[in-house]
Amino acid sequence: MGRMSLMMREETKKYLAQHKIPQLFESLLSSLMMERPENPVEYIENKMVQIRDIGPENVNWQTLVSHLHPYRDNIRRQLIRDCSVYDKEYSEMIGELEDFEERKKDHFEFNADQRYKPEIFSLTEAHS
Repeated sequence: MGRMSLMMREETKKYLAQHKIPQLFESLLSSLMMERPENPVEYIENKMVQIRDIGPENVNWQTLVSHLHPYRDNIRRQLIRDCSVYDKEYSEMIGELEDFEERKKDHFEFNADQRYKPEIFSLTEAHS
């Protein structure tokens, strides 16, 4: 009996991993905790449709909440063009990918010329 239940447990783990079931539930729980909808069952139904469209193999814990990341705020994106992943995403969204690539090149060339210089300070002892 013990060997049979061990085999069943391993098959179950394999099934869950193969179908990315833990990631699916993590994504649902993350979005429920962040958004706290009035009707959780309806909300989950809608999110399951999104997961089906995205493809369960592409889902992780942050899939359903990535739009809530503060760096995805459109006002912030307009004001802070820092060559980050979020800046690139925004540039693609507004059709300025060539501008992004040029900005990125300038940004990294400028920063490559800047050498880090630590601030020099000395410790002093209080004299009485």
